[in-house]
Amino acid sequence: MASPIFMLINLLLDPDVSKKVVLQMAWSQVKAIGIGKVFAALLSALTVGVSSFIRIPQIRKLLIKTQADRIKVANGLSLQSLSLDTLNSLVHVTFNSQHNIPFINYGESLLLGIQNAIIILLVKFYRSTEEGQVANLSKLSLGEQVKAVADTLAKPVGIMIASVIFFNKIAPTNLISLLEILNIPISILAKIPQITANYKLKTVSHLSDVVLRANVVGSLIRVYTSYTDYKTKAQKNKTTIDEKILLAGYTTSMIMNSILLGQSIAYDKLGKYKELKKEAEEKKEE
Repeated sequence: MASPIFMLINLLLDPDVSKKVVLQMAWSQVKAIGIGKVFAALLSALTVGVSSFIRIPQIRKLLIKTQADRIKVANGLSLQSLSLDTLNSLVHVTFNSQHNIPFINYGESLLLGIQNAIIILLVKFYRSTEEGQVANLSKLSLGEQVKAVADTLAKPVGIMIASVIFFNKIAPTNLISLLEILNIPISILAKIPQITANYKLKTVSHLSDVVLRANVVGSLIRVYTSYTDYKTKAQKNKTTIDEKILLAGYTTSMIMNSILLGQSIAYDKLGKYKELKKEAEEKKEE
C-alpha cells in the first residue's frame, strides 16, 4: 500500500484533481487524527532525518587542520562522557525496539550513537598518536597505514561490537528495562565529565557549537513528542509507564545539554572580554 504522503503528492500533481478539494480532505484527516499528534509525528521524522548528520561538525573538528589541532580537540573531549552517552543510546534503541515502538520515535538515538562511536575512535586514535603509540603515518605506505590504524583501534572496535551483540541478543528484557530507567542518572553522569573538563579549560572550543545547539533543540523536540505519546495513551486509559520513563529521560537530557550550551555561551563571552582587555592594555603601552 502506498504511503498516504505519496498518495497526497500524486493527487496534488494530478491536473484533473482539484487542489483545493485534496487539501481540504488532507486537513480533515489531520483534524481527525489530532493536530498535536500529527505535529509530533512530523517533528519526530525531522529529528531522525537531521540526526543522521548532526554530529558531522564535531567529527570535522577531529579531521581538519593540522594534527596538532586534532590532538588538541581530542584532548578536550571527555571519553567518559562519550562512552556513557553511546551506551545510553544503545540501551535506548534496544529498549524501544523490544517494545515495538515505531523507529521514528527513537531513530535519532541509533544515528547519534553511530556518530558518537566514530568520534570515540578518532579521539582514541589521536590520543594514541600524541603518546607515541602510533607511528607517523605520512612516512608509512598505504598498507602500513591501514595496519597501524587497525592495530590502534582493534580493541575499542571489538568492545563496541561485543556490546551491541550483548544488548541485542543476550541481555534479558528485564535488564534492558532497568537500564532504560537508569538512563536518567546515567545521562547526568555522562555529561558531568565533559562539563567538568570545560570548566577546567574555561573554553568549549573543542566542541562544535552547532552540535551543542542541535542537542538542546533535539532534546526539546523529544520531550514534546514523548509527552504527546504519554497524553494520547493516558486519554485511552492505557499503560503509560514506558512513556513516563522516556519522558523523564528526555527531560533530563535536555537539562544537561542546556548546561553544556550555557557553558559555550558563557566562555565565548569570557574569551571575547579577555581579548578586548588585552587589546586595551596593548594600546595603553603604546
